[in-house]
Amino acid sequence: MSEHHQFIFPRDFHLPPPNWPALEARLLEGGYVLPAHGDTIPYRANNDDGFDGDDASWRSVQYCLGPAARPYLSDAVKEDYDADPRHFPLMLLAFDGPNPRVMVGENLFAPSVPGSNEPAMPMPAESHIDFIGEAYENPAVQWQCEESGRSYRILELDWHYSLAMGFRMVQCEGLDRESAEGLAGLIGELTGQVMGCSHRHL
Repeated sequence: MSEHHQFIFPRDFHLPPPNWPALEARLLEGGYVLPAHGDTIPYRANNDDGFDGDDASWRSVQYCLGPAARPYLSDAVKEDYDADPRHFPLMLLAFDGPNPRVMVGENLFAPSVPGSNEPAMPMPAESHIDFIGEAYENPAVQWQCEESGRSYRILELDWHYSLAMGFRMVQCEGLDRESAEGLAGLIGELTGQVMGCSHRHL
């Protein structure tokens, strides 16, 4: 059985991470997630032992998206959300170890320079996987584009919605790319940091 998750995360994870419990409180206060009790507990929470959250230093409960988040969703996802919000779980995860968490699946795509569909070449060492390894050891590492001379940190490149990396994650399900980007914009506003988003297929 395949699994699909969407992740929202600070793009500049070399900077001090935002306060995730404070974000949780703002999401609840604003009605962007629903208090998790009774018929507002997502279906996923009933059969999930944590999955990605087992090694987190802090994690929230699994929430259902709330009605205040609806304007940030695509029309197609709004229709599914209106049918049953319990299919749209959201959980916050914080990782405070020395190295960032990497969330990738079989859909990992080679990165491009923003605005281009051509793979960013040449990558450090042998491939984009090696660049992920370099950023895992040093989140501030940069790749330089030989053509323009410009340098990019890893998440400043376009990974085509396929790589999540960092010390803070919001894990969701049921979102398409437009909806994930909408919620990333919302969370960016709430935290004051630029957010990225990705999809992982396992």
